[in-house]
Amino acid sequence: MSQNQEGPVRWPNHAKCAVLLTIHIDGESLYNRDPAHPSPRRLSYGRYGPTRSVDRLLDLLDRKHIPASFFIPGQIAERYPEMVKRIDACGHEIGFHGFDHEGQMYTDRPREEWMQVIERAQETFQRLIGRKAVGYVATSSDFQMDAPQIWYETFGFKYSSSMRGDDRPYRTVFNGRESDFIEIPARWELDDYPFFVYSFNPPQPKGQSRISSYRGVLSNWKHEFDGYYSEGGCMTFMLHPQIIGIPGRAYLLEELLDYMLDKGDVWFATGEEIADWWLAND
Repeated sequence: MSQNQEGPVRWPNHAKCAVLLTIHIDGESLYNRDPAHPSPRRLSYGRYGPTRSVDRLLDLLDRKHIPASFFIPGQIAERYPEMVKRIDACGHEIGFHGFDHEGQMYTDRPREEWMQVIERAQETFQRLIGRKAVGYVATSSDFQMDAPQIWYETFGFKYSSSMRGDDRPYRTVFNGRESDFIEIPARWELDDYPFFVYSFNPPQPKGQSRISSYRGVLSNWKHEFDGYYSEGGCMTFMLHPQIIGIPGRAYLLEELLDYMLDKGDVWFATGEEIADWWLAND
């Protein structure tokens, strides 16, 4: 039976579900949109990820023996090459996430320009870790309808985690036919950003009066995990070191990981591992 049909998914080692942690190291790329008038405070918020909380998350993942996929804008990789090498040395995946976290890269500029962005970032990864990224997470903007086909056919990406429309991976359809390009959908509900982001300029959240309850978010994520576990889906998180990696939230994440690990039959994997498994077993 095809994995795309209804019914339980055949995960490795009889696991009941899969969990993918995607960690987006945006660094200063999100906080320097006006280079003529830089804000030291905003830049320090972005810098906190590469200089402090990435190592905290690496330590947590190492203690739990959990792999993750780190998606890094090319200019952040160039700015923090030793961080990229540490992540790679720990056995985690390095993935593509723009060069400068281009906000409207896919919709307001010519195709050739954003193809150059991909090439520049891939050259950076090749230089730093000896290989190019095979996974692609689009930045927060939308993208043109033909972009996934270009990611796959022109640049050789194996998979994307940019869509939202399913609870399990699937083969992307190009021109009416299924391809070998795997989509691993994520969910906004499993993104730390909507719950915890806080900024004065621009004000986020606009009322400046909400940071979600840690216990509430943990409860939400535990309930979502229970649902994915019962249905045999693929639970894909979108996490940001400067957000989830501060001390208290790292403790929240550890409690969540322990909750999932206690099941004993959950497959924690990188995006590449999930894509390869799906392609071979679908």
